[in-house]
Amino acid sequence: MNTPSKLAALALAALILCGCQSTQHNQAELAQICANPANRQPTPGNLYYDECQAIHPSSQAQLSKTHFQDAPAGY
Repeated sequence: MNTPSKLAALALAALILCGCQSTQHNQAELAQICANPANRQPTPGNLYYDECQAIHPSSQAQLSKTHFQDAPAGY
């Protein structure tokens, strides 16, 4: 293996390692954000609701309660 190939392999390994660490960091940060129950509510302006649903999905009872609370009057 010549020097440019070794450097390319080393650079590729470094990029992969950085990508893994940033993903783990993002997951840890999201877990901390989603630990707050307010961030798991489908309220207007909540930027974290969909992401928090991925790691803390609502139960069927919670989804039904939210649906009936947010439904227009008469339904």
